[in-house]
Amino acid sequence: MAGDAQPTEGVAPSALYGTERMNALSDGVFAIVLTLLVLELKLPERDESILALLADDWHVFLAWLISFLAIARFWLVHHTITAGLRQCHSVTLALNFGVLGAVTLVPFSADIIGTERVAEPWSTVLFAVNIGLLSFTIGLLARHAAREPHLRHPDRPVDALSRHQNHHLYLLPAVTVVAALLAFAEPYLAVGALVAEFVVFGWLSARRR
Repeated sequence: MAGDAQPTEGVAPSALYGTERMNALSDGVFAIVLTLLVLELKLPERDESILALLADDWHVFLAWLISFLAIARFWLVHHTITAGLRQCHSVTLALNFGVLGAVTLVPFSADIIGTERVAEPWSTVLFAVNIGLLSFTIGLLARHAAREPHLRHPDRPVDALSRHQNHHLYLLPAVTVVAALLAFAEPYLAVGALVAEFVVFGWLSARRR
C-alpha cells in the first residue's frame, strides 16, 4: 500500500512506521499554536479611541509578530525535514515530540513579552530560551534524518539536512544565548538580534531555491 513503511536493513519491519500520522499531528499542533497567538490580541476595555488603545498595546502586537515569524520559520524547517522521510521509528517520533513540546511553549513565552512588555529583561530571556530550545530540538531531528538514510526518500539529498543540523544545533542557539545576555543591558537589542536571525535565515533560504 502506498505510504506504508518498507523494510530496511538492520531495522525490524514492525518497528517502522509511515510518516503520515506524525506529519498530521505536527501540522495540527503548529496550527493550534498559531491560533493561540491570535487569541492574545485583545484591546483593553478603556474609554479611549481605538488608535490610542492600539498605541498603548503595541508590545502585544510586537510579541505576536515576532512569535508568528518564529513559528512560520520553524514550520518551514520542520516541513523540509519530514517531507523527505518515507518512514520513521520510535526515535524519530520522540524527537518530533520534543520539537512539538517546544512549539507549544511559544504562546506562553510570547504572552510574557506582551504582558510584561519587551523592556522587562526576564521576559525576553524566557522567550530567547524558548526559541533556543525549539531550535535545538529541530536540529536534533535534522541530524537524525541525515544520519539514517534508510528513513529518507532515495531522491532526497542530505545537504539541506546538514545545513539545518548545523544551523539549528549550533548557530541559532548561540544567537539566543547572546540575546538572553543582551536582555539585561538592552532588551530591545536582544529582540532585534532574534528578528535579524529570522530575516537572514529566510533570505538565505530563498537564495538557495
